[in-house]
Amino acid sequence: MVLTSCQEQGVRAFWKTHSIDYTDIQAAEDQFALFAEQAVAAPEKEAEAALDGLCRQLKKDTVAYYIYASWMESAFYNLLSPCRHPQLFSKAVDRMAADGLLTPDVCAEYRQKQQWALTNRPGQPAVVPDGPLAGTRTLVLVIDRSCSSCREALETLGPAPEWEGVRKVAVCCGRGPQPATPGWEYVAQDPENPVFDPHMTPIYFVVAADGTVETPYTLVFHE
Repeated sequence: MVLTSCQEQGVRAFWKTHSIDYTDIQAAEDQFALFAEQAVAAPEKEAEAALDGLCRQLKKDTVAYYIYASWMESAFYNLLSPCRHPQLFSKAVDRMAADGLLTPDVCAEYRQKQQWALTNRPGQPAVVPDGPLAGTRTLVLVIDRSCSSCREALETLGPAPEWEGVRKVAVCCGRGPQPATPGWEYVAQDPENPVFDPHMTPIYFVVAADGTVETPYTLVFHE
């Protein structure tokens, strides 16, 4: 998705002057990207009103609803997106669930991602398997056992000077052997009650000594 730097006034009125037309899918995606950029720059209530306006239009076309729902996930949930905004994503999911056009399975997937997006935000008490982290500043790395990039992340972050003297905890998702890179404590994510999205690995965040999140989810490797 290409996000422009153009900023227009009045995101609340965006969908009064733009239409839902996906006959040219690239043009439609570029239009949505402009909307997403304006939404995250606007006051939250205005952005939420704009999302409601979008969903009112989308209710007229189920196919469009599915297309734009995936774009909302890409824009507001994906860590690679410059428009990542957990609160707007949560608002979008609540609205999509209320509209009832998505199948229950698809809606459940968005609900799970909503939960992941709202967990471990800066200032919140940290949520990790095996209980709270408190008493010392902690680097938490979330990895997939079967991911070669995740093993590289263990080796890259562990000895990095900025993490010297910081407790290091690796949360292991997925299947495969337990890593053995020294310098890390290892805990396993419960697959029946996952705290982290395993598709985002490897990511890290920092927990302050008081047990609250200091640094939000950050990709270890990105283009």
